[in-house]
Amino acid sequence: MRKLMIITLVLLVSTTGRAQENKESGIYFGAIVGTRYNQLEKHFVAAVDPELFSFSIGAGSAWTKNNFLVGFEFLYSNGEKSNALGTVQLTGFSNTLWFGYNISKNNRWKFEPNLGLVLINNQLIAQNKTTNSFQNVTNNQLMGNLGINVKAVGKNGLFTGIKMGYMLPFAGETEWENKVEGTKTGLNDHLGTFYFQLNLGGFLDLSKTK
Repeated sequence: MRKLMIITLVLLVSTTGRAQENKESGIYFGAIVGTRYNQLEKHFVAAVDPELFSFSIGAGSAWTKNNFLVGFEFLYSNGEKSNALGTVQLTGFSNTLWFGYNISKNNRWKFEPNLGLVLINNQLIAQNKTTNSFQNVTNNQLMGNLGINVKAVGKNGLFTGIKMGYMLPFAGETEWENKVEGTKTGLNDHLGTFYFQLNLGGFLDLSKTK
């Protein structure tokens, strides 16, 4: 995955010389809804397979000039899975700073490969309904983010877009901690996650105000 991120960075740099110069300058802002996928180990007290699809909601904005973009996103995610034996719930808060480049020459459609840094706080709650066992654990990570934005921008400035990608923890597999005591659990997971987002918002064209 690290090699893929390096390749994407090289492509971002190389396309800056080939893309048509874009005098567009402005700010994107809007709402985000989406989903994340996590596959965790089966080592929690609940007899539930912790393969979780989390619903995400949040907001973001990005400044753009001459095809370059700098953006920030805040998201809350929640996913739950249960059966007759137990329940597992994964929640997370994430803050993402990303850098991208629009490789499209079309004024309406934007194709923006991007790289970013994500600070994410994960909390997992597991309950075994048979033994009444309970776990409340956390695992907070700094992650790399590899993604691509595709947006359609109307003449009125409103846009609809999708973003997809992968978040990779720099530390690899890491250990969960008990939330209350702050002690180690001996339970390790790789928290890399695929994601898909729908973005809805507006574009403030600053080049027209000059």
